Amino acid sequence: MYKFILKRLFMLIPVLLGVSFIVFTIMSLTPGDPVQLYLGDNYSQEAHDQISEELGLNDPFLIRYAKYIFNALQGDLGNTYSTKRPVTTEIFARFPATVRLAGAALFFAIAVGMPLGIVSAVKQYSLTDNASMLVALLGVSMPNFWLGIMLILLLAANLGIFPASGDVGFKSLVLPAITLSANSLATITRMTRSSMLEIIRQDYIRTARAKGLRESVVVFRHALRNAMIPIITSAGLQFGFALGGAVLVETVFSWPGIGRLLVDAIKLKDTPLVLGLVLVMAVSFTVINLVIDILYAFFDPRVKAQYK
Repeated sequence: MYKFILKRLFMLIPVLLGVSFIVFTIMSLTPGDPVQLYLGDNYSQEAHDQISEELGLNDPFLIRYAKYIFNALQGDLGNTYSTKRPVTTEIFARFPATVRLAGAALFFAIAVGMPLGIVSAVKQYSLTDNASMLVALLGVSMPNFWLGIMLILLLAANLGIFPASGDVGFKSLVLPAITLSANSLATITRMTRSSMLEIIRQDYIRTARAKGLRESVVVFRHALRNAMIPIITSAGLQFGFALGGAVLVETVFSWPGIGRLLVDAIKLKDTPLVLGLVLVMAVSFTVINLVIDILYAFFDPRVKAQYK
């Protein structure tokens, strides 16, 4: 197990190098002058040249990238162009808010999606099954920003039950979490249903029922445990996508997370901040995949045997 974890962590190094090089190249080739965006419309050429020299923008592309990697290996991701504050400070001031939002969205998706999927599989082709698949279809089809706007109009503007924006407590987390969870809920529901349908048709499930075991024991102890591998995979990937893909939701609800910070950084062509955010997202996604692989061993003894 430890060798497997170390191997996966070492594989993270080329991934981060590749991601950083691609993002650095894109930010360098896209039109726009970060110094001009920082200074505004009224500035002198002397001020422009001075700031360009301070930020190292006059160096060749490869020199700037090499300097960035050298500093990053020492834990220094640089300072933002706009605030001159360390990139790590800016990111980790916003990252907990995004983790809370993604975690709440995943919790809601699992708490609603898994029961819907289990009931749909056990009562296949019933009215409950059709209603659950309709909910899943709507969740996949609806754009996040549209659902967020509708929830704001109904539950915030008209009824005043929840705040429309900001992070001012638990209530302010409800609407963005529901919005962000819509696609994950639909995916987990469909994955749970298909996985459970495959398992409950196996011979050992029929044998368990023939022995007179209660249906709840057959479903939850025998069927669900063996159906958990694809469900865990789907849930973990959805959490990773929520961390990196909450940009629209955070923008609609003015949520102070890294999604909005990334949008603002791209507008200002703040290369160090964009690179730092992308690297944090890449590391988070890789760590989530590693946790998923480790969880496999707790649900499937065959996977644990492979680790040994």
